Amino acid sequence: MKNYARLTATVAMKNYGLFFIIYFVTVSNVFGELRNGYAKNNFQTRESLKNLLFLLAENKDMAPSHRRGIKLRIERLEFDILYYELTENLLNQFRIIAPTLYNEIDTIKDNKGRAVHVYVKFVPEGATEVKAWGTTYMSQAEDDLDAYRSEYGNLTVSVKIWIVNNALKVLAHELGHVKYQVPHLASYCKFYERHYYSSMRNPHTMGHGTNDPSGKSATKYGNIFRKAYSSFLKTQKGKIQNPILLVESIRRNLNNNKIKLDSTTVL
Repeated sequence: MKNYARLTATVAMKNYGLFFIIYFVTVSNVFGELRNGYAKNNFQTRESLKNLLFLLAENKDMAPSHRRGIKLRIERLEFDILYYELTENLLNQFRIIAPTLYNEIDTIKDNKGRAVHVYVKFVPEGATEVKAWGTTYMSQAEDDLDAYRSEYGNLTVSVKIWIVNNALKVLAHELGHVKYQVPHLASYCKFYERHYYSSMRNPHTMGHGTNDPSGKSATKYGNIFRKAYSSFLKTQKGKIQNPILLVESIRRNLNNNKIKLDSTTVL
């Protein structure tokens, strides 16, 4: 397989005024599913948090430097738990609003009929290496050009979405790219190199050229989601909670639970 430059595209999405990036990266898994990217270590993370909170509560005379180190570890664990809960909530919202789109990605297969996992992480605004609202990391396995590859392994896709007001619309757009790329990976990579590799000076056209099938799929998914969301608002009572406000709501709940845990450990 040809070695692609790591950063291959940053695209301005006209519909949302958003940006996304396609990466050619490296890395394996087999059962197809739309998954929470924070889920793998969620149980261990929660257990570690409980243990560290207990350690602080039971050791009042701990050296200040040691206590600061533990508090930093607690902050990192709390971050992972917060964004696990947020991602779980937003993926569920997406499934409720647009079940057809959700199920298409949840059962997606590649060109050889193999199920592919799609891992999604919602992250703080600005937290990704490239400053883009939505990112899709695209790579081929070294020994199989039809096999998608991400940091989660072979036959996996990695998608990261910033927490912005229209985060679910961004997700729909990115999943549109995934919908086309997974079953057409080998041919699309050739298309991508042929049409964009020589035009790196104009990155805003990459991934959404006039004849780009992945870009068309992304636009189609975005349009379908907008219609589904509009229909949802007309038929359901209330609105889906703003993702930014949802972060704060989940954070308050986690802090309340931590206070209860602290009280329990002291007793």
